[in-house]
Amino acid sequence: MAMPAYADLISRVHFESGALARSPGHVRQRYPTPAAAMKATLHYLQPLPEALIARWLAEDRGHIIIQASQHGFELGKSRFRRRWLEDVAWVRITLLVDDPIDYLMPVAALLVSLIGWGSTPDQATQPWQDFVRGVRSSFDAGYGRRDEARADVDAYLAEGIAWYLVDRRGLNITNPRLEKLLRATVFNEAWCRRLF
Repeated sequence: MAMPAYADLISRVHFESGALARSPGHVRQRYPTPAAAMKATLHYLQPLPEALIARWLAEDRGHIIIQASQHGFELGKSRFRRRWLEDVAWVRITLLVDDPIDYLMPVAALLVSLIGWGSTPDQATQPWQDFVRGVRSSFDAGYGRRDEARADVDAYLAEGIAWYLVDRRGLNITNPRLEKLLRATVFNEAWCRRLF
C-alpha cells in the first residue's frame, strides 16, 4: 500500500471565511487568496516524514484552521463550519507573515499530540525512551526561544518542532542539541516508521 502523499494533507487545512478581509493589508498583499495561505502553510510541513503524515491522515483528528484572531491548539472537539473537528490547531494568518515560527506553534502542538508525547505509547521502545530523555535533557539546558518554552517541556518541544519547520539552520545555531535530536527522531523517516 502506498504511503499517503504530502499533498493529501490539504484535507486537514481549512480556511475561515472572511479571515483575509479581517487581516491587515500587508497580509492580504502577501496572501491574496485563501489558497495562497493554505499553500504556504503546507509548504512549511514538507520536512515531515511520510510515516508521520500517514499516522496523521490515518486518524480522524488533527486539523489546521487558518483564521484572523484565534491562535492555539485545542485538544478535543471544536466546532467549525457546522461540523465538529477533533484536535484543532487554530492559526492566526497575520503570524504567517509576521512570525512564522509562532504561526506554526499550534501545528507543532498538534504534531506533539500525534506522536504521543505526554503518554507512554504501547511500544515504549528504547528509541522512544531515548527521545523522551533527549528532549528533557535539552529542555533542562534552558534554550527555549520564548518564556513559555523555557518553563514547560511540552511547549519547548512544540517550539522546537515549529522552529525546525521554519528555520532548521537557525535552530541548529541556537539550540544544536535539539535540532540534532529532532533530525534523528521526529523528522527521520526510519525512526517514525519504527514508532508508528
